[in-house]
Amino acid sequence: MADTTAPPMAVRIEFNEPQIDVSSLKGRSVLVTGGAASIGLACAAKIAEAGALVTISDLQEAAGRAAAEELRSRGLQVQFVQCDVTSYAAQVDMFQKAIRFSSGRIDIVMPNAGVMSEHNLFDMATVRAASLDGPPPPEPGFLRCNVNLQAVYNTCYLAMHYFHLPRSSAGNYKPSIVLLASLAGYVGYPSSSTYGMSKFGVRGLFYSIRDRALHESPAVRVNLVAPWFIETAMTTIPEFLSSEAGMLMSVMGYAPMEWVVSAVLQFCGNERLHGRAAGVFPTSNEDLGGDLEGSYSGKVL
Repeated sequence: MADTTAPPMAVRIEFNEPQIDVSSLKGRSVLVTGGAASIGLACAAKIAEAGALVTISDLQEAAGRAAAEELRSRGLQVQFVQCDVTSYAAQVDMFQKAIRFSSGRIDIVMPNAGVMSEHNLFDMATVRAASLDGPPPPEPGFLRCNVNLQAVYNTCYLAMHYFHLPRSSAGNYKPSIVLLASLAGYVGYPSSSTYGMSKFGVRGLFYSIRDRALHESPAVRVNLVAPWFIETAMTTIPEFLSSEAGMLMSVMGYAPMEWVVSAVLQFCGNERLHGRAAGVFPTSNEDLGGDLEGSYSGKVL
């Protein structure tokens, strides 16, 4: 039976270190979902540059294959696996292909696949006039929750399973999950009820597994990165820019992509870090203090 005594949290993250040591990533087996573009691709590229064997998965086959081909042309060890993360069977296939690509094990999993929506519950509920005689409002969809939360849960579930494959070739490296959430999971996101709900859910998943994971065999490090808005295809479309969130972003600005990558690299490469959440803001990266000492991020936010 696993020891469920809560371990001490890792020390707070220092983001002023002059250089991130990524030497421990050489030869590691890494899986990045939603890796064909944006944050996922930027992180996958840097991890591969550190010498890791990287599997990027995405629903978008053409973009994913092109991204993997470009990285391989630079001498990096990268493969692409098409995957609809809302399908459990597809995720199983994705994990197995990633493991076979890298000598029979998986070391780092980054559940990054996600989608946005620009509708609040009230916008959808009032699309039709209220009437006992007329039709009810259309049934709300939960695609965003299926991708942003349920699929992330399944990715973590399968990661914990496959981390138990023989690890003799992994040395003493603790396998790692780096969750990609959002500051919408801390401060809310009025533009989309399902997006905000799903990101709060990822934060809840993080809190629920981080302590237990360190007492498993092998011990697993679980950390989280919560970015502010990054300049991506999803955050530059007119529908987003005209939304409440888009107008707020126009005042505060985007957070730099390279700061997201930096936070991910720290969590992957620094084996002392576990149970920590990094907020990526327009002006700096901050440890969100997601513990009792930090008032569960209340002191930062």
